[in-house]
Amino acid sequence: MTLSVFGTSRRLRRPWAFWAAAAVGLLGCRTPTYEPRRPPEKPAYLPALLIRPVVAVAEFENQSAFVGQWKLGGGMADLLITELLKTDRVIVLERKHLDDTLNELLRQGKSLFRPEGRVATGRLKNARYLIRGVITDFTVTGDSSGWFSTSTLRAWLGGSAARVSLNLRITDVETGEVIASVRADGTARSGFLRGSVDYRKLAFGGDAFFQTPLGQATEAAIRDAVRRILDSLPPEYWTPRIAEVLEEGRVLVNGGSNVGLQTGTEFRVREPPRRVTDPLTGDVIDEIPGRSLGRIRVIEVRPASAVAVVVEGGGFSRGAVLEVVPTGSAAGKSR
Repeated sequence: MTLSVFGTSRRLRRPWAFWAAAAVGLLGCRTPTYEPRRPPEKPAYLPALLIRPVVAVAEFENQSAFVGQWKLGGGMADLLITELLKTDRVIVLERKHLDDTLNELLRQGKSLFRPEGRVATGRLKNARYLIRGVITDFTVTGDSSGWFSTSTLRAWLGGSAARVSLNLRITDVETGEVIASVRADGTARSGFLRGSVDYRKLAFGGDAFFQTPLGQATEAAIRDAVRRILDSLPPEYWTPRIAEVLEEGRVLVNGGSNVGLQTGTEFRVREPPRRVTDPLTGDVIDEIPGRSLGRIRVIEVRPASAVAVVVEGGGFSRGAVLEVVPTGSAAGKSR
């Protein structure tokens, strides 16, 4: 019995050897599992709210040997954005077609357009993290279309096998530091009796594409990438602050029912903290808490804000940091 494996022939003299080799081949094509880490516990003094990080996805760079006409860079970035949005754990900004948005804003600002209903400028969100991707493998064995670098090879045991590999880097936009670099992989195989696929007639990312081994491998790689990205993004917790100083000894807090605030909650008010940097490198090495200014108590909770009255102290300003006062401590001071 002769078995063709990627262009080489090997004679298997015993039937059990054939099936053992087949089992090893099939197991080797499984997408590796990935278990994300659990995020660290939140600081005890903060309400239980994780902020969804704001990310932007750049167009992927194609370093694979793929020679077809699909625009893999933009298509793979679009698939990643779609899958990230499904998780509802990040805010994804549109950067690929940002020029179209900017042009519309500029048009609305011209005198030819009526002033009513104009969109306010200066409201575009800033991305905290930038995700860049590189496609390192995008191949199909057993392909007859000539689109792939392995087109001269024959799939083991018939059918076809596909593999997609991605390298992704997550950069902190504020510092320019690469906080994580992850690799994601996906593999898939068609059945022994399944006919060949003419990928030239398929649209990348379409329903028919995802029915093929290459589409399934692409989907598996994207999902693997999303899991690893979410695991790598540092958790950010809501930080209560004074959003505005109102009249009659009242202030507006930057959170309400959306962060679980309740009437009667008291906060200690501090000046914004001061970052200490290394005089040689400029890196932030510590943070000094701001001076204590007094206390406030929440009297009205709104959907995204809360009204609080000044209980002690004064001289508050927008941006002042708020620390939750433990109930026992607040009760003792309020007598």
